[in-house]
Amino acid sequence: MTKSKIIRRTIGIVAVLCWFIFIVPNLILPFGDRLAWQLDNWALIVAIVLTAVYVVMSTIHIAKGRHWTIKILEWLGCVIFLLICCVVLFLAGIRDDRKIWSNNEYVVYSEYYGFFDPKQFVLYKRDGLIDRRQHSLGPGWSQVKNAVYTMYEDLDLMKEEADVSPFESDSVYHTTVFYRLSDGEQYDEAQNDSLFKLIREK
Repeated sequence: MTKSKIIRRTIGIVAVLCWFIFIVPNLILPFGDRLAWQLDNWALIVAIVLTAVYVVMSTIHIAKGRHWTIKILEWLGCVIFLLICCVVLFLAGIRDDRKIWSNNEYVVYSEYYGFFDPKQFVLYKRDGLIDRRQHSLGPGWSQVKNAVYTMYEDLDLMKEEADVSPFESDSVYHTTVFYRLSDGEQYDEAQNDSLFKLIREK
């Protein structure tokens, strides 16, 4: 077996494994749950890139020694496939999930649900290699910096401290928002003082 064949076969096996890591969890996990550390998203990106490389290497191997008209057809098919890979990679990038904050038990992502939809801040609870979706924390049009979440499970309360700036603005201001931990319902800002008092008395 030649070196190029070993490399091509290895790339193909790794690509299939990455497709498996991306597809299977999306089929078997309950809606909204995901692999921890965005493993499924990374597996998709790696799978697309390796699949494209494998197709190019295979085309080079298959076209070798063929008539020039056959070569043109084979490379045309390869180019079309690569364009499809680019489109899929672009669509995968649109989702642009970004981790805002995490600890050993919880993680908050900024997620897109569609090209024209606003971002949503979504709370997940860690369960081994799986992040279990809890609920949305509301739209996230603002740019969030230094977000910190504190959970008070005995009070069914979650506190969000963050520096935020509206889109297309350089101004930054600090916010404190409280949510009900069980369902993500946001408390009115007027209740902040009483909620702070509740935390201190805990």
